[in-house]
Amino acid sequence: MPVMLAAPPRPVNHPARSRFPRGKFDQTESVSSGVMTPFHQWIVPFLLSGASAWAGQTEHAWSWDREDTRLALRNDGDIVWRLNFGPDQPKPNFHPLATTGGQTLTAYEPDDHPWHRGLWWAWKYINGVNYWEENRETRASPGRTTVTKATIETGDDFRARATLNIDYHPPGQPALLTEVRHLTINPPDASGGYTIDWSSRFTAGDAVVTLDRTPPPAAGGPRHGGYAGLSLRFSKEFEEMTCLTNTGETQATEAHSSPARWLAFSTESASAAILDHPENLRHPQPWYVWNTTHMRFFSPSPIFDTPLGLDPGESFHLRYRILIQSTPAAPESLENAWKTFQSTQFPNP
Repeated sequence: MPVMLAAPPRPVNHPARSRFPRGKFDQTESVSSGVMTPFHQWIVPFLLSGASAWAGQTEHAWSWDREDTRLALRNDGDIVWRLNFGPDQPKPNFHPLATTGGQTLTAYEPDDHPWHRGLWWAWKYINGVNYWEENRETRASPGRTTVTKATIETGDDFRARATLNIDYHPPGQPALLTEVRHLTINPPDASGGYTIDWSSRFTAGDAVVTLDRTPPPAAGGPRHGGYAGLSLRFSKEFEEMTCLTNTGETQATEAHSSPARWLAFSTESASAAILDHPENLRHPQPWYVWNTTHMRFFSPSPIFDTPLGLDPGESFHLRYRILIQSTPAAPESLENAWKTFQSTQFPNP
């Protein structure tokens, strides 16, 4: 059943086991004498025949960790992912995002850009007001991103669904823009990979809305112009990451500002990708990409090249899929994942 913020469940303090629990069997009766009891005559061939099927399985103990304004999936106590959506967060976000083996991929409030928080969404300018950068002391932007309602559902299969209602508004004023965000976090598969389906419908309020960004160089702006939207900031623990796109680009400088169906950063032990749905506004969207030891960051930006204007009451819908894998990114696999994603049915926010 849906759980509202007004009545959150108590945190779960005991692990809910996966469908591959730790097994125990009675070894007190030895078969070394060569005498096979009826039980052994049945169980030994069964175990031998199943050995190959079990050989590749990784043992997990999944559990939910729920608080008033946070939801996390844990594996043997370690956080695999956590959704943070409370008033202590200037913008809702996922952090950490980790592999099922415990390797954290995301950075949270790094010194260079403390408004970068794992995987998150932020507009740059709405009607000329900055909703991206924040005051370093107060952690507040000139324009506010406020969660007005959150509904969280968790399943015994360790799939989670969240619906966030969000207002974008100047301080103390009505919303200029509203968002209904549907998130589906799917359970990890046998390889340790998992996906987040992200669906957002944005609707203008009673006035005309202009969504804008710092212009990129092609529009007469600085080198860092163009960013806005869904963004992923990586941990500085990664000394080297490879950039991959469906267009074959492997250099961030070439992928930056270029349209692509998907983009991934990859290491020898993990990877993360974002897929852009074909029905999205301005698909394939240009990407903002930065891949240096100083900062590893990427974002599909629907307004990279051109601002977007909305009439009062006008809306648009954006859909993305985020893939977190415990393996290096493979272009063929990502292309197949995108082909599957393009036929995915999303809730109508």
